[in-house]
Amino acid sequence: MGLLQIDPGEIVELGTQVAMHGAMRAAEVLSADDLFEMLVGIAALIYEIAPGG
Repeated sequence: MGLLQIDPGEIVELGTQVAMHGAMRAAEVLSADDLFEMLVGIAALIYEIAPGG
């Protein structure tokens, strides 16, 4: 089985969609501080897994 190949531009777009959906859902159940911490965590995760980051 070959490796899955994804264009880096698609990763950014997917990450944005996932982050937006997660933020919208979290806003329904979390406080603003919790939402901010979650978004910072997502940004840090994307930064760490980005090639050449």
